[in-house]
Amino acid sequence: MSALGTLWRPAVQAALAAALGLLPCWVAAQVGFDSPPRPASPQALELPEFKQSRLPNGLGLAVVERHRQPLVTATFLLQTGAVYDPPGKAGLAELSVAMMGKGVQRGAVAVPAAELAAAVEALGTQLEIGSGARSSQLGVTVASNRLDASLGLLAEMLRSPSLSEEEFARMQAQAADALKLGRSDPAQLAAQVARRLYWGESPQGRQATPATLARIQLDDVRAFHRLHLRPDRVTLILAGDIDPAQARALADKHFGKWRAPRTALPQMPALAPKPLATKTVLVDLPGAGQSAVLVMAPAAAPSPVPLAQLQPETQALEVVTQQANALANTVLGVGYSSRINQEVRIKRGLSYGAASGIDALPGGAVLITSAQTKHESAGEVAALMQQEIRRMAAERVPDPELVARRAVLIGEFGRQLETTAGLAGMAADGLIRGRPLAELSRVPEELAALDGESTRLLASRHWQAERLRTVIVADFKQGGLALRQQFPDALLLKAEEIDLASPTLKRGGRK
Repeated sequence: MSALGTLWRPAVQAALAAALGLLPCWVAAQVGFDSPPRPASPQALELPEFKQSRLPNGLGLAVVERHRQPLVTATFLLQTGAVYDPPGKAGLAELSVAMMGKGVQRGAVAVPAAELAAAVEALGTQLEIGSGARSSQLGVTVASNRLDASLGLLAEMLRSPSLSEEEFARMQAQAADALKLGRSDPAQLAAQVARRLYWGESPQGRQATPATLARIQLDDVRAFHRLHLRPDRVTLILAGDIDPAQARALADKHFGKWRAPRTALPQMPALAPKPLATKTVLVDLPGAGQSAVLVMAPAAAPSPVPLAQLQPETQALEVVTQQANALANTVLGVGYSSRINQEVRIKRGLSYGAASGIDALPGGAVLITSAQTKHESAGEVAALMQQEIRRMAAERVPDPELVARRAVLIGEFGRQLETTAGLAGMAADGLIRGRPLAELSRVPEELAALDGESTRLLASRHWQAERLRTVIVADFKQGGLALRQQFPDALLLKAEEIDLASPTLKRGGRK
């Protein structure tokens, strides 16, 4: 008999004996197996030092050392994103940033996208590139002995992308296809409608549509690059097996000769939300497998002025407000034991999960709770999420619950310290918020200082019942009648007639 068979047979016999209750009693009472081990003593989070400097041309440099492995994450944080899209051309920033990875120009030689991708892979890495509301990122994680070559490649993408007609047409077509596909996904469609419902005609409320994408020309992309991709709007973040002196030498080598244009810096537009009048939107999406449910409430908006520029008293208040924002959101909808997940999933089994998050921009912020469920239970899920949002404003969070939820938030913060990519992301988040990176070590202490009354006061200021907005995307054939009865004043839309550029959300409804 094989060794595998020798091991397997006793295991099967033991399993059968256990099922029949035939194992001797001493098996179930082995010391060390009848109770969990005692928890270890709490360990304080130790943040490495974040160091910031700036090149003469204005390019920012942020360095954090982590020498456990010979790895470095290099991330370029670009001060540009979707809120800078011109009216009528939503999607321009995202297309422009994506084009940086689709070929570069080396003198008179154009390096096509496939060759560029092969060069990135030859460095043992993959390109991370993306665009958000007010910032974009371009970066890699590489072995430290390949950082020099990697920065050279990234410098070409930033400074001399080829911006070819062929790649632009391909990217434009792919973006349009993705939008069309998203219209058949209830969760994506609900998120698009919800964003328009809360942000309205503000820059954050504008979203790419097939029509806006079709208006964008390659010349628009070229103009966007000239205006936004300049050293005084870029910060290079290096996290990992590197010291500040090495980082400065590499930054000077690859970017020291990059000159900022004499044109004025682009100004961030006003980002205050302009919510639409309707409070509830019901969307009929025939054939949808499930309903998507979103309930929104205003959140405490970050200051339009960077933290470092505020007076000490105002800065302290801003920090407390934003940390209370994060803690209240964690109590409500982050993790398995959050309130809405308990009510929707654990107690009633109405969804595989319910969660919440905060979309925050200077001058405006919104809490978004979301879940997917059967069409017949969409109204019940919406009511449960509304109920839990209101309860946060009415009742102080009990101390045992607050301690556990705070541990989740601090734990998430701490896990970012485990990888070079996490450290780079932490630095990028701090820079976006305008907070000096040296202050990041205070975050656990700031969170630990919050009590249940802090979250209740914040919720009572922002999460009142009359300010809630609800979006449900469902197949009306299966749950529409109950939804219309539950929300008699709701705006009813068919998925195919939605126009995200319209103030009424309906095609033909422009003012």
